[in-house]
Amino acid sequence: MAADYRPRELLEFSDDLHHEDVTPLRAFLSARLGEVVEAQPEGSAARFAAERLADITLSDCIHLGDLLLVWSEVVMDDRVDVPGEVQRLRQDVMLWWERLCETADGFREHPGHNPRWRALRYLNLAHAELMASLTDSSRGGYAGGAHP
Repeated sequence: MAADYRPRELLEFSDDLHHEDVTPLRAFLSARLGEVVEAQPEGSAARFAAERLADITLSDCIHLGDLLLVWSEVVMDDRVDVPGEVQRLRQDVMLWWERLCETADGFREHPGHNPRWRALRYLNLAHAELMASLTDSSRGGYAGGAHP
């Protein structure tokens, strides 16, 4: 996978995310949430809530960026299939990306919104294939029949 680990035009899997994917999302969210903050009256509860959301979102961006730096090391060291911590890391990347994309989705009508900022359902192709085999709609969730 290390030879194939480069930024992609179209994101399909969370394993394809890079630290560089966070930078434009962070800038977009900072600008949009800054506008929300500025629209609230100084000293109001609404402004406090908007400021807190902006701060938390910035922290989430930093956290995801840090996770992706570690993920890039895992990929370059060819440790992507190591159980335990590595698997937790890849799940965390997907979770934090989704969290930020949900926030960005609230601003999807803004001209600066990028459709690439969307939740990714699968870690990688193997994960997508596994999930498809478990949920084959032609045979139901329990391919052999009713739940035992």
